[in-house]
Amino acid sequence: MTLAAFTKIFPSDAALTLVDVGSAGGLQPRWRPFEPILSAVLFDPREAAPSGALGRGQRRVYPVALGREAGQATLNILALPNMSSTLAPNRALLSGFRKKGAHSEVVSTETLPIEPLDAIAERDDFAPDVLKVDTQGSELEILQGARASLERSVLVAEVEVSFVERYVGQPLFDEIVRFMRDAGFDLIELSRIKRYRALNKAGVANVGLGGGQRAGQIAYGDAIFLRNEEIILQRARNDSGVSLMKAIVALVAYGKPDLAARLFDRGADALDPAQRDRLSSALKALGGAAFGLRHLHAAMDWLGRKV
Repeated sequence: MTLAAFTKIFPSDAALTLVDVGSAGGLQPRWRPFEPILSAVLFDPREAAPSGALGRGQRRVYPVALGREAGQATLNILALPNMSSTLAPNRALLSGFRKKGAHSEVVSTETLPIEPLDAIAERDDFAPDVLKVDTQGSELEILQGARASLERSVLVAEVEVSFVERYVGQPLFDEIVRFMRDAGFDLIELSRIKRYRALNKAGVANVGLGGGQRAGQIAYGDAIFLRNEEIILQRARNDSGVSLMKAIVALVAYGKPDLAARLFDRGADALDPAQRDRLSSALKALGGAAFGLRHLHAAMDWLGRKV
């Protein structure tokens, strides 16, 4: 049984709504097996025009930036384009790391319209189930403009977090975690951890020393948050298990089949018997070698200790 099996079990009259803020490059590969049930809502202010549609199996692109409230912002376009931000780069800090001084040079600026996610979701009648935010420093402002969505519908959130102030005035990891905890979300993962290597006269940048520790200073990564399980289970009891299904699919997409299976154990009574049996089989199949890639995971863990 493959990941595609979850799309066949998923309620035929529902969609998993993914909102991706800062979606340059399009849909992440993790979502490809679930595209038939996905309503992908992508925000990229550098797109020329809106495109697509909302709904199951559809993809809608908004050429707008998000923030805490409606207005305008200046986008600082940096020499390394994927570092561009509405915040000014902290060049005093970044110049102390290899390549980052050159990468953080502002080469041009653009004026962008800003809207809060809650206003767009209410206007266009969609409710995010999964929220991904990767906007180079403005993540907290975007979350503040999505308070109603976080309260009403979001089950899983992926937020880029910084451990150093890469942009002037940027909220750091602990502020994001505090905000999400107050909103009823638990931190379940830190992934895609990136490090900046210190600039030095000797040119030292060796990544093979340290007994498993990596050279460089931890700079940023992605924090994955899950809505409090009790809230998910309460919603599932009120919507015939739809919220449970959505949370399980999202957890599987993020490589958390154990958390998905525990959630199923706790909330299976919200599903009808046929759906419960099929979902149980699909989850059990995730423990097999075909899904687990156990040997690859073991190799990656070993490399992480050595490199």
